[in-house]
Amino acid sequence: MRRILAAIVSVIVGLFYFVLPVIMPGGGSGVEASYYDGKTVKVLGGWRPGGTANLRAKITVKHLMKYIGENPVFVFQFMPGAGGIGATNYLANSAKRDGFTIASATSGIFSSSFLGVPSVRYNLDDFVLLGAGSPGGMTVLSIRPNLKIDSVEKLKAYEGLRFANRAVGHSMYNRDRITSYILGLKNPKWVLGYNSGEIRLALGRGEADASFGGIAGLLRQAPHWITEGFGFPLVIKDVKGHGVEVFPDFPQGVPSLDQFADTKLKKAVLRLHYASTPGGTFFFVHKAVPAEALNTLKSAFDKVWKDPEFAKEYEKVTRQKAEPMTGKDYMDLL
Repeated sequence: MRRILAAIVSVIVGLFYFVLPVIMPGGGSGVEASYYDGKTVKVLGGWRPGGTANLRAKITVKHLMKYIGENPVFVFQFMPGAGGIGATNYLANSAKRDGFTIASATSGIFSSSFLGVPSVRYNLDDFVLLGAGSPGGMTVLSIRPNLKIDSVEKLKAYEGLRFANRAVGHSMYNRDRITSYILGLKNPKWVLGYNSGEIRLALGRGEADASFGGIAGLLRQAPHWITEGFGFPLVIKDVKGHGVEVFPDFPQGVPSLDQFADTKLKKAVLRLHYASTPGGTFFFVHKAVPAEALNTLKSAFDKVWKDPEFAKEYEKVTRQKAEPMTGKDYMDLL
């Protein structure tokens, strides 16, 4: 009888450990199953593959996979052009609102919305911002060597400076205009129609004279500009007030645009620039996705921003300090 009772107990214990986990959520481990377990998540990239934005996003997604669920698969779909408008339009109007499509873009989608660019078919209020690995907005003005413009004084004295840019209304075009206004540049001109990869070529070929661009991208893709005599007379700080000092490999002592905003109106224009260009390669999702998906995404991204391994790899690959901005940080700026 004792042997029979022992066998029965053994069977019951076995059922408890092996059958019960199969029928309980989370495999009986005490951890609730994630909405994203084994699922495929599409990331809409509003930029071209290979650039700084692409690096930032891929590093973020690599670490996000540790926190979002068991064995999720992430697939990037690139929708370059128009400052991220295409990817944002798709998320707003075409993507299923099931939480399996998120987007990554730069701050052009903010200024395009504020300024009423005709191709915009989204409402910023329909999105939840999930954050970015570093603040954006810091750009340096590069000028081709032949002009020998390496100071703001020489920049202001030059007439007819030709900026290379994308299109009227693009966030970088607006940056050119704001800079020209604050500095009082003489008869500036614009050569338009370039994509981001072509702008550096345009300066090298002499098709244009100047362009704003991110320092991290310049150090990675065109470090020879520093030794070839390109002028860097001006920097626009990022939204947290950082300038060239965070890039020790870049020439130091470059003045920032805010030093020349010497009237109330110029200061107001610069504030508008920062409000409409919060910067960074940030992630966002439609607010109409299921609550479980939204909560999981928020929690997972917040963990990434606090992850020291993420910060270490981010800084190594992008050559930019990891100083994450959460979704709340973005909303405070706006």
